[in-house]
Amino acid sequence: MELLGEIRECFASQERGFIRFLESLPKEYPAVVIRFDEEYGVAMTCRDDLSFLERFANARLYTKNLNVKGQVNNYLILSSTMAAVRYEFAAVCAEFVDPGEKACLRKCIISDPLMWWEKWKNMLGNTISDKSPYSVLAELIVLHKVYKENPKVEWAAINSGSHDIEGEECSFEVKSTIQRYGATITVSGQHQLQTLKRLQLYFCRLEKSLEGKSINDVCEELKQDGYDENKIEEQLKKIGYEKGSSKRNEKYKVLEKRIYEVNDRFPRIIDSSFKDDKYPSSIIQISYTVDLDGLEYSVW
Repeated sequence: MELLGEIRECFASQERGFIRFLESLPKEYPAVVIRFDEEYGVAMTCRDDLSFLERFANARLYTKNLNVKGQVNNYLILSSTMAAVRYEFAAVCAEFVDPGEKACLRKCIISDPLMWWEKWKNMLGNTISDKSPYSVLAELIVLHKVYKENPKVEWAAINSGSHDIEGEECSFEVKSTIQRYGATITVSGQHQLQTLKRLQLYFCRLEKSLEGKSINDVCEELKQDGYDENKIEEQLKKIGYEKGSSKRNEKYKVLEKRIYEVNDRFPRIIDSSFKDDKYPSSIIQISYTVDLDGLEYSVW
């Protein structure tokens, strides 16, 4: 079976908790497919003293001991938890485990995984990022508002920053929904609601409507008000919304706009929530849901 097709077939399986050798690879350069709960990916053995962990968007490259057919070895694992893009992610995984001519690719990755990770990180970000048009539109609408108040703010999109919009004295997190009722948000990662400066959370409720605005509409407004067009286009391209994309023309109207101050009264999980003000050493990521109804907010 061809390598990419075999990986895609394994990713499509409903079975969880398996580790399987890839039969498409030469036996002298093996690799396995993993499927653990929501995590899926590929892995190959590496030297015992290699310790590595990098993450970007919803992809991770890390080392871990795995028991494969009764033998425990240190493995270098490339994985994701976003099921919606597993078909595209399989192509990245195939490139990762392909040994190449005379195993030159395999040797390079094992000897310097960071070099491979940096090379592929931009593409991984493009592939794994799966923001809906309304969530991108909500971020741009909030960006336009805060930019008119302070022209030094910048849209972070999928940059290394923890928050959607960054300013000198305040950070801004944007959450959006197209559900007509309820106001629950998902906090992905332990740093999303943690900051050393003031943090505001903007919540937008939207509805698809020809009377509303599109991504292109708000981009044009930002450009007219002086925001750097190149910066907007660069961020949009990184999340799969480059010029010409039909998703940029979808129109939504905003039904509700709330602003929450994320402070000691706002329910969140941060370093100080744990003993000695630090996360347990084995916890690498926390995701939780917050019900905004009943919390104090202002409108805009």
